[in-house]
Amino acid sequence: MELPLFQLLSPWRFVECPGELIEEAPHKKAARAYDRCYEIAEGHCILTEWNGLLHCVIYQTPVEDEVVRASRNAMLFDHYGEGLDWRELVDNGFGKIYRRADMRRFALWSYYMDYNTFGTMEFNDARG
Repeated sequence: MELPLFQLLSPWRFVECPGELIEEAPHKKAARAYDRCYEIAEGHCILTEWNGLLHCVIYQTPVEDEVVRASRNAMLFDHYGEGLDWRELVDNGFGKIYRRADMRRFALWSYYMDYNTFGTMEFNDARG
């Protein structure tokens, strides 16, 4: 599984579109934020631009195979961890919520839907 990877806080104008744009809309909770959903070979990828920067990436790429799922998650957490560890904060019965060791990034793995979200804490706080 080869997923597009991004650098959070990149200026939006430098973010490469990962596939075909299928939907674009204002974010439902954060003012001045826009969600763009792209169709990729593995499913969908949603990128959130806020104040001209990439602040959140959602991978809607569920897989049945547990080995593939574990490998994909390890690769994503490694990439967005940028050399720092992730700490599991909550398992709410739907998914697990994580914070990066420096508390500047959040992650959510919805094991119910097998979606992964990575974003900045600044954006997480703004969306309430």
